[in-house]
Amino acid sequence: MFCFQCEQTRLRKGCTTVGVCGKTPQVAELQDLLVHVVKGLSLYSNAAAKMGCKIPYEIYDFIFSALFR
Repeated sequence: MFCFQCEQTRLRKGCTTVGVCGKTPQVAELQDLLVHVVKGLSLYSNAAAKMGCKIPYEIYDFIFSALFR
């Protein structure tokens, strides 16, 4: 397993085994997927806002919740 989210790793190179934070490989994969989806959603929301589209509050709420809660 290689985890991109972990800030607790030795030498700051990412997890290579389960143990530092206790996260399983499946959770790490799902977190990577969530970040990928949020980046895409942010990109398209920003482009739509620049074209004058009103972005629903729920989009911003989801992005914030996915990244910071």
